[in-house]
Amino acid sequence: MFKFDSKATREDCKFIIDIIKNYSEDSSIKKLISPISDEYYLLDEKNQVSICIADDEIILANHVYLYKKTFNLSFTSNLKKIIKKQMENEMQALKKTLFKNEIDLLDKILNVSARKKKSLSITPNLKSS
Repeated sequence: MFKFDSKATREDCKFIIDIIKNYSEDSSIKKLISPISDEYYLLDEKNQVSICIADDEIILANHVYLYKKTFNLSFTSNLKKIIKKQMENEMQALKKTLFKNEIDLLDKILNVSARKKKSLSITPNLKSS
């Protein structure tokens, strides 16, 4: 018995691109990467939607339905790039917040050291009234 994989249509591709863009731009969505299998996951815990992007297929699932289709490698690679780009943006924003306190501390120390560097000088007021 032969099993034929379900191939995606152009309409499927349009929907998938929009779904991936929307989910990847949402900061409440968990974005995970499996480094060995190179699979990307988008997890919407609120709506119980899970998306897996592998090298040649995409799986969307929740507790009611399962969508699983085969796509060509270039299409799934482009989807992975969308997710990677958004993850990088989120990591850079996180990095800025993590090191904000350290930068604030350095700024305060710089101000203290600059004040100490300036000598206190008293200028007499010799105006007569």
